[in-house]
Amino acid sequence: MKKYLTSSPVITILSFAALTAVFLFTVYARIPVEIRTIGATVRYSFITTSIGVLVVFYLILRLPEKWRVPLAFAAGGAVFGLALTGLWASGQSEPYVVSGLIPYNDAATYYNDANRLLDGSLLSETSSRRPLSIGFLGALLGLTGRNLQNALAVLALIEAAACVYMMLEIRRAKGPFAGALTFWIIFLFARRFIGTTMTESLGLAFGALSLAFFCRGTFRRSLPLILAGLFLLTVALNIRAGAFFILPLLILWVGWLFRIKGWIGWKPAGLAALAVIAGFGVNSLVLRLVGTPGGMPFGNFAESLYGLASGGERWSYVYTEIEEARTMPEKERFELIYRKSFELIRQNPMGIVQGSLYQWSLLFSDTWFSVYAYVGGENAEGNRYIHWALYALCAIGLVQSIRKRREPLYSFLLVAIAGIFLSVPFVPPGDAHKMRAFAATIPLLALLPAIGLSELANIFPWKYIRETPVDGTSGHGISVYSTALTAFLLIAPYIAMKTAVKPVVQTPVCLPGETPVNAHYAPGTSVRLIREDVLQLDWLPEFHFGRYKVFIHNLPNDESIAILSKVEPPATLMLGYDITTGKRAWILTGTEKMPQEYGILQMCGNFSDTTDPDILRYGFYYPREIRLQN
Repeated sequence: MKKYLTSSPVITILSFAALTAVFLFTVYARIPVEIRTIGATVRYSFITTSIGVLVVFYLILRLPEKWRVPLAFAAGGAVFGLALTGLWASGQSEPYVVSGLIPYNDAATYYNDANRLLDGSLLSETSSRRPLSIGFLGALLGLTGRNLQNALAVLALIEAAACVYMMLEIRRAKGPFAGALTFWIIFLFARRFIGTTMTESLGLAFGALSLAFFCRGTFRRSLPLILAGLFLLTVALNIRAGAFFILPLLILWVGWLFRIKGWIGWKPAGLAALAVIAGFGVNSLVLRLVGTPGGMPFGNFAESLYGLASGGERWSYVYTEIEEARTMPEKERFELIYRKSFELIRQNPMGIVQGSLYQWSLLFSDTWFSVYAYVGGENAEGNRYIHWALYALCAIGLVQSIRKRREPLYSFLLVAIAGIFLSVPFVPPGDAHKMRAFAATIPLLALLPAIGLSELANIFPWKYIRETPVDGTSGHGISVYSTALTAFLLIAPYIAMKTAVKPVVQTPVCLPGETPVNAHYAPGTSVRLIREDVLQLDWLPEFHFGRYKVFIHNLPNDESIAILSKVEPPATLMLGYDITTGKRAWILTGTEKMPQEYGILQMCGNFSDTTDPDILRYGFYYPREIRLQN
C-alpha cells in the first residue's frame, strides 16, 4: 500500500489536485480577506515576493520526492494564483489591462478575435500573425461560456503547472538552488502577464515545458526527450515569435551530441529538423484552419527589420518615414515595408550593423530593455546591484559550461544562449520593454545564472548546500501534460469555430443619428465602478471610482486616459464588438442601464465624437439605451 501511494502516477494525480485546489482557493476565495493583501504583494512587490519565493521553493526542493513534488505543485499554484488575485483585488490598470480585467491595446484585439471565433468567424489579419495563442484563448472562452475571468484563470493554471514541471526537472539535473532561482526569475517575468490575454503567457508555458524536456533529455542522454523539447520550443516560438536563430543551432547540436563518428550525426540532426518542421507545421495548420486566408505569420517582423536597417530605431519608426503605410491593408503594408527595408540595406549596409550593435548593447544597459530588466523593484540603484549579481552568475555559468562542454546539459546551454544572442538584432529588445519578445526563451535566460549559482555552491565543502543531480520519478506526468496541451492547442480552436452557432441578431431601432450595436454580454467580462460613499471592499468586478481614476494613469496612452477619466459612477465598463459589423465597441455606460441577465445586448447610442484616429481606434461607445435580446 505504501509503495502504491508513492508511485509516480499517484504522485502526479495528487500533485495536480494540490495545484488546482490551492490555485482555485487563492483566486476565488474572499475569506480570509488577507488573501487580498498577500495577492497584491505577490504581484507588485519585489523584495518580499523574491525572498518568499526563493526561500519557500528552495526548502521544498530539498525535501524527499514523495513530499517535494506535491508541495512544489501546491506552492506553484499558490504563487500564480496570488499573482492573479493581486490584479483582481487591486483593480490596477496595467499596459495590457484596464481595472484588473478589461483587455487593452493588442490584448483587446486578441480578446475580440478569440470571441469572434466562437461566432464562427476566422481570425483577423492581426491575430493571424499568432493564431496558436488567439485560437487557444478562443477555445478557453468557449469552454467557460465566454467568461473572461475564468478563461484567464485557466490560462494562469496551465502556466503554473508548466513552470513547476520545469523547476522540478532543473532540480533533478542540477539541484535545488538552480531550480528555485530559475523559477524565481521566470515568475518575475510572468507575473505582469498573468490575467491578460497577451500571447506571452502561453509562449512562456511552452518554453518552460521545452526546457523541462531538455533537462531530462540531457540528464539521461535521451534523443526522444530532446526531440520533444525541440518540438515544444518551436511551438513556443510560433506562439510568441522570438529568438528563432536558436532552432538551427540546436539542430546541429543534436547531430553533434548523438554523432557516432565524425563531427555530426546526420540522422539525429535530420530527426531534429523534422521536430522543428513539425512545430512550424502546428502553427501553419491552425493558421490554415482558423486564420485569414493570405494572412502573414510574423508579418510585423518587417517593422522591426526596417528599424534595424535604419541603425537601431524602434519598430514604429517606419511609419514616420513611410506615412502611407499606416492606411494600407496589412499584407500590402508589410510587403512594402520589406521592400523598403532591403532598399535601405543595399543603400547603407552599415546601418544594419550599427542597429545590431545597438540592440546587443541594450542587453547589458541600465534601461528597461536589459536582459534581466524585469528582475527588480522601484529602487533603481538596488536593481543595478541585482543585475550585476545576475551577470556575475551568468559569467560563472558560461565559464563552467565551456569547461564542461562535453556534458550534454552544458553544451546545450552554450548553444541555446548563442542562438538567443544571434537572434537579438532581429528580435530587438528596444521594441518591447523588459524582454517581452523573448518570452519563449526566458526560461533559458533564467537557467544560465541558475547554473552559475549551482556551480558556485559546489565550491563550498558543506554537504548540505552542494548541488547534487538525482534521478527522480518517470516523465509520464509531464509527457501526458505536454501531449494534452499540444493536442488542445492544435484541435480545440478549429472545433470551437466549427461548432459555433452564428448568433441571430435583431438590430434595434434607434433614434436618428444613433448607431445600433449588438454585443455579447457574459459573466466575468465587465467592471462596475461604485461611488466613494459605498462601504464595501474593492474586488473584481466592483471598484470604487477613486481607485479606478488613479490607476488608469498607469495606461500608456494619454488619449484613452482622457476619455476613461470622464466616466461618472455608478458606471459599467466592458469591451466587446458589434456582432453585425465586427467593429470594436468599448462600452462606457451607467450601471443602471445594464440588464440583470446575460445574453446579446441591443444598444442604441453613439461612438466617441471625434476625428482623432488615435481615439477612434479604441471604439469608445456610449449607449443611450440597452436591452437584452429575447
